[in-house]
Amino acid sequence: MRPLAAAALALLLAAPARAVFVKAEMDAVDTEPLFDSEYFLDLLSFRDPLEWRWAWEAAPLGYRFDGASLDRSDLFLEQEVKLPKRLNDWFAFGYQVEHRGDKDLQELHQWVTLDFGPWKGFTAGLMGEPSFDKQDSDVGLRLSQAWGPWTARASTLFVDFPFNERGKTGESYPVKPVTHAFSLLRAVPGGSVRAWTDLDMPTVRLVTTTNRVYGYRRTRAGLAWDHPSASDAWGWRAAWTYEFKKETSRFDPATIENVGVHRKLHELEAAFERRLTERDRMEAGGRWLVRGGLTDRQLPGTPDARHKRWEVQPYGRWRRTMRPWAVQEAALFFSGGEDYRIFPGVGPDKRDSILEAKLGYGWDLVPSPSGRIGLYGTFDLDDAGRHIWDGGNIRAMFFF
Repeated sequence: MRPLAAAALALLLAAPARAVFVKAEMDAVDTEPLFDSEYFLDLLSFRDPLEWRWAWEAAPLGYRFDGASLDRSDLFLEQEVKLPKRLNDWFAFGYQVEHRGDKDLQELHQWVTLDFGPWKGFTAGLMGEPSFDKQDSDVGLRLSQAWGPWTARASTLFVDFPFNERGKTGESYPVKPVTHAFSLLRAVPGGSVRAWTDLDMPTVRLVTTTNRVYGYRRTRAGLAWDHPSASDAWGWRAAWTYEFKKETSRFDPATIENVGVHRKLHELEAAFERRLTERDRMEAGGRWLVRGGLTDRQLPGTPDARHKRWEVQPYGRWRRTMRPWAVQEAALFFSGGEDYRIFPGVGPDKRDSILEAKLGYGWDLVPSPSGRIGLYGTFDLDDAGRHIWDGGNIRAMFFF
């Protein structure tokens, strides 16, 4: 019974959904122009080291925070709380907060879950996100089945499910948002392999006050192999992720604001980590990303735009324990690639090379095994003569 209970707990700790429609999606339909040549390398440099990420995934309860300066007006923000509680052999409760803000989207979720089981590895549950405005409440169902080293999961979430019946704004969904999520986890010696996909089904939202019709759909998928390092052995992570997203915003009568956008993203990452000595750890890896899409202004005489962007981003970290309660980190991050924008029939096309290099330096304060705080600075090596300081970064992680 204990292995089945552990499998059910692992299911409970998994995020209820990754791709979920939120109203903030409507605020900026075309965000691609916001991503300057440094943006994606900045996001890589803000990431937790693998040592932190594996500690978070292994902990049943905790809080983590990551905040970093993107520019003089924007702050990258990511924080998460996970609080599961198994009440008896067949009933479990969970509360999870997911908060992320970047130049693409700002979203906050507070998930509540109730799971019943396991019975011969099978678990059924409810999930949802209550809200003061009933129109914004989400509710869904989820199922899982564990057998041997395998765990399969499926869920369906009805987003803003009472919106049309209990709305307060005069807006409505001619086609309501629904998210389906599927995943398959395989425990392997020393780690795990996971495949997942999330499907935000086609959605249409009508804003009557401005005669706006907004359309949305998104698909995400991924495959990841994690093998946390142990003792003096190597650990690694290899992952591929994919996203397709399509949005349209139309007004009646038609205005220049009518726009349709779609994009496809592929990202590959690989990294290795191990302890070199009693005091030193090393992590090295890289990421390759490809972004492509189209912005359609949907009006005669207004230019459309296609964009193709790729980057290769190698990096390395060196972490040294200076005191039992203090760890020093030095890291290098590089990016090379191209940002190509095409304006069919209008031109001229624009092709920009991407070449960025950053130095990261900081300290982790570890007052106890149950908590750590990291303070970091980033320095712009490719523009050192003009503007070397490139912002600060704070990370924190606490286990309960």
